[in-house]
Amino acid sequence: MLDIKAISKSYEKNGVKAVDKLSLRAENGEILGLLGPNGAGKTTTLKMITGIMRPDEGDVEINGHSITTDALAAKREFAFVPDEQDAFLRLKGVEYLKFIADIYEVPQEGREEKVSHLARTFEMEAALGDRLSSYSHPEDRIDRRAVA
Repeated sequence: MLDIKAISKSYEKNGVKAVDKLSLRAENGEILGLLGPNGAGKTTTLKMITGIMRPDEGDVEINGHSITTDALAAKREFAFVPDEQDAFLRLKGVEYLKFIADIYEVPQEGREEKVSHLARTFEMEAALGDRLSSYSHPEDRIDRRAVA
């Protein structure tokens, strides 16, 4: 069961409240869709449900496990199938690292320090705030003339 309890999320840089006290419940086997125009908060809501983004207020429970206080147990209870195969490319580097660290049970304690240390070591501190779609890809470095 998915139980969303009065979640809210605001974006500090522009002061926009993307989600405002959203509550809903979906029982096991029930299909739920989020519909709305661009900017309505659909993606922000999905990020909060999956634990990629923490709500400013409220909580999300998946089969009784809180995504904010017991993220690993909650994440073991669901699968996420995006409508686009490259949905993760919308995540910022730091959001993706948090998601993967939770999956592989990297302890919360010391996690931020490790990420900061490695980002400094590989000179990529600024890139952690960029979307994955902005990162270079191997095919970006292929000289197409050499292949043809």
